[in-house]
Amino acid sequence: MKLILAEKPSVAKNIADALQIKQKKDGYFEGNNYIITWAFGHLLQLYDAKDYDPKMTRWKLDNFPFIPNRFQYKVKTNPRSKGRPDPGANKQLKLIHALMKRQDVDAIISATDYDREGQLIGDSIIYKQNINKPIYRLLLNEWTAEEVLQGLENIRPNKELRPLLDAGMSRQWADWIIGINL
Repeated sequence: MKLILAEKPSVAKNIADALQIKQKKDGYFEGNNYIITWAFGHLLQLYDAKDYDPKMTRWKLDNFPFIPNRFQYKVKTNPRSKGRPDPGANKQLKLIHALMKRQDVDAIISATDYDREGQLIGDSIIYKQNINKPIYRLLLNEWTAEEVLQGLENIRPNKELRPLLDAGMSRQWADWIIGINL
């Protein structure tokens, strides 16, 4: 069984349709030797400055510049709930990780958007768990049935896309540093 992680529900539905999978469960589709689930874009976000250091809860010029020793991620927060994890994002992330751990799942295919942001979204979710299963990348510009089926015939090892992940992380970290400090 292969687990496919799409970036959003509509893409997961297109993949399920291409594979003629009709069985929809809570947060995923399953059938024909595939499980197809989705993120809602970024399920994880970088820590806020105050998550690294409590003195950053008060904005004082003496605390700047602020650059963490190591960037860390947390479940996306809901801005309306005072920094608490977004319940929908938390639920979907837990589901994805549970699906990754299923004994009948022998490989994971990241089907997030084919750009640095998509690579970052998929890899941050997948590599948050230490799963010892092969990880592949489905690279498509269109999500038509024909393109999906052809793309699944040509999946690539995800490690080949490491430069795309590095570009996404570099942009994200630079944005964070500039945003916090300026």
